[in-house]
Amino acid sequence: MNKKYKPQKLLLMFSLFLSFYSFSSDDSIEVGQIWKLNVTSNGSLNGSGEVLYQIASDAYHTHRARIFNDWDVFSAVDSRDLIRLRKGYTIEITEKLYSNEVVKVKLLDGRNKGELYYAIADDLSKKYLLEDQEKENEDI
Repeated sequence: MNKKYKPQKLLLMFSLFLSFYSFSSDDSIEVGQIWKLNVTSNGSLNGSGEVLYQIASDAYHTHRARIFNDWDVFSAVDSRDLIRLRKGYTIEITEKLYSNEVVKVKLLDGRNKGELYYAIADDLSKKYLLEDQEKENEDI
């Protein structure tokens, strides 16, 4: 009976190992890194686009609302507390918060250059490009 389930156990252990590896290697966001917005974003007040949050809890609650798809409970963000970005804007990571789900960033471009804001860490890997990766892509 044990020999019958051995391949299934190995497959299960291998998939479990891969999932743990993906969680441990997801910590690629480090303090001091510079990220550049790589998606089209228009920066207008009424359009959709990428944003930074002025309040850390707003970023965290938005992140939680995305996970649980419960926007009434987790996220009620005043649009006046958002900074809208344009494609090509760069940010510098200054601190990680809320179990690394939210990062404190310094805006390096635009009208609010030099000010500190908050971003959702998942958005960095999806919508931003790490500055070192950008240079490698230009060389190719």
